[in-house]
Amino acid sequence: MHFDDILATLRDNGKSGMAYQKTIARADAAMAEDPDRAVGYRLLCALAERFLDGTGRLPVTTQQTEQAFEDFAAAAEGLRAAYEAGESQTILEALNATATQSRAQVELTTRLDD
Repeated sequence: MHFDDILATLRDNGKSGMAYQKTIARADAAMAEDPDRAVGYRLLCALAERFLDGTGRLPVTTQQTEQAFEDFAAAAEGLRAAYEAGESQTILEALNATATQSRAQVELTTRLDD
């Protein structure tokens, strides 16, 4: 499984827009290397793409970057745990949760006086 590698790619490359692009490339490679879990890897691509689409050239605070990383990490870890459990229902629930998360809009509003 490559879920930990994909998450490490994001973490080790600074959690920035460029890190998300590298994460997408790593997840794409994982789909070819491990086709039995391709849907899970594709959904992580969708999460990374959501971050890129939602932030564009907008300035992103450290707090927002950390929250986006935590959300991505929770999805990657949930998928890994579900696949490790090997139960169809658990895998389906993790896939559905990640799919739903990938369609939610990235929230970038913060209060400047916080």
